[in-house]
Amino acid sequence: MIKPWIFDLDGTLADSSEGILESMEVALNACGHPMLVRDAKQLIGPNLPISVGIANPNLDSATIQQVVEAYRSYYNQTGHMKSKLYPGAREALERLGEASRPIYILTNKIQRAADIICGHLGLDGLVDHIFGQNAAERPKPERLMTIVAEHGLKSGVLVGDGLDDFAAAQKAGFRFVLAKWGYGAQGVLEKHGSVDGMDGLEEIRFLL
Repeated sequence: MIKPWIFDLDGTLADSSEGILESMEVALNACGHPMLVRDAKQLIGPNLPISVGIANPNLDSATIQQVVEAYRSYYNQTGHMKSKLYPGAREALERLGEASRPIYILTNKIQRAADIICGHLGLDGLVDHIFGQNAAERPKPERLMTIVAEHGLKSGVLVGDGLDDFAAAQKAGFRFVLAKWGYGAQGVLEKHGSVDGMDGLEEIRFLL
């Protein structure tokens, strides 16, 4: 069976920090609250309600949900347009496609936002599946195991920059490749020590 390649989105294929941070601040301000944390390394990666709670730790659950809704409205209309692909991303996906490798995107963005940004970046025509979140907003390891079961996957490669990417790969028994340029890469290295990784997406040609 041909092994699929599964990619995280933010911090792995796309530099989306500008649009995410702008959308977070706009949403918090719209709900009457300041943005207290602006560090992309902390805010980008977790499920959105968790990120909102990091951006302003003083919010209760009801307010967090209000901010989440305001964020998604702004991001889907405006914020996503600030994202851009990392150098070599398109070429790497094209190379995998030419090698007949199935390509999936697994992101913590809600499905609608995932579809919108992938369309904006031109990724929807380069990958086989885009897996975003549904309303349950489950952790990435759980979601990967659902994909494994539904698609009958036995093994694969997961490229990502976050601790949840590493945990998902471990749970599924997939090879993990760290996107060393990503927002969460340092956290992965600090927790797990030496990890196989790439300094740029052009290095995929050495891993086929």
